[in-house]
Amino acid sequence: MIVLTTEFTKAPPEYVTVSLDDHGILQVSGPDTERFLQGQFTCDLAQLSEQDWLYGAHCDNKGKTLSVFWILRYGDGVLIVTSQPGLEATLNQLQKYGVFNKVEIRDATADFQLLGVFGTAAPARLAESLGTPLNEADSNSVSRSDQAVVLSLGTQPDQYLCLNQGEPLPTNSDLRYWHALEIERGRPTLFSGTIQEFVPQMLNVQALNGISFSKGCYIGQETVARMKYLGKQKRALFRLSGHGKPVTTGAIVEQQLGENWRRAGTVINAVSRADQHLDVLAVLPSDIESTTPLRIKDDDASLLEIYPLPYKLDES
Repeated sequence: MIVLTTEFTKAPPEYVTVSLDDHGILQVSGPDTERFLQGQFTCDLAQLSEQDWLYGAHCDNKGKTLSVFWILRYGDGVLIVTSQPGLEATLNQLQKYGVFNKVEIRDATADFQLLGVFGTAAPARLAESLGTPLNEADSNSVSRSDQAVVLSLGTQPDQYLCLNQGEPLPTNSDLRYWHALEIERGRPTLFSGTIQEFVPQMLNVQALNGISFSKGCYIGQETVARMKYLGKQKRALFRLSGHGKPVTTGAIVEQQLGENWRRAGTVINAVSRADQHLDVLAVLPSDIESTTPLRIKDDDASLLEIYPLPYKLDES
């Protein structure tokens, strides 16, 4: 039995496989794919090869984030993996602009079994299931077999995103396990209530190498660039952990100011690791003191503290 009480990045489990039912896959194909998406996404499609993936964000014209995603080459186009609500938001905007380009845009979720896999035995077990060795997990590498495409998402523990078109692979855990690891990684997933609310830097997308500041224009780019070069970033993504009831995306985080509590930010992702123990990614003021007492609004008994992230937030 795999338990959630231990942090996976500190005590890697042996083998966790999860069906990512709350995620989906968009396929964009056709001769104009790269040029079209270069004008849509924060990442630089010119840097995307067959052997790797990119992380990125998709913004509306005000620079607010519709989705954060992984993107990889596939056939004469790309596949984009994101949350189901993010997929819907991104699909709507791509279809609106895609009519002016030679591209086909479709929801390809039903074409694949989408799995999250991690643990010490993950490389060997996944390679055995797919009948092909995997590339090293310590890079943005993509492994391909006749039946699947596998993205290496990190180490300690080795973590993979598997897009399987062969015989369905078995799973042994529920979605909370995947979300718990993603929270530890400091990697946000946007669900209903948080879409079109935040500029990508407020979600630390730049710290996850998801923004190119040299690629040129894309929708929302002026806002993203202004935040970097004019020092306008007032909020960022933090990991919080502590005592609290289960909480939903979009919940309000409050900070203590003297005897009072005031709104501090918004929950992006949350998982209950054990009874009354919460692990959260939340957007808070960038300059918040690391010792500030925090709680979830309407849960007066909750108490959360800021935990370190696995990356630096030096630049916006």
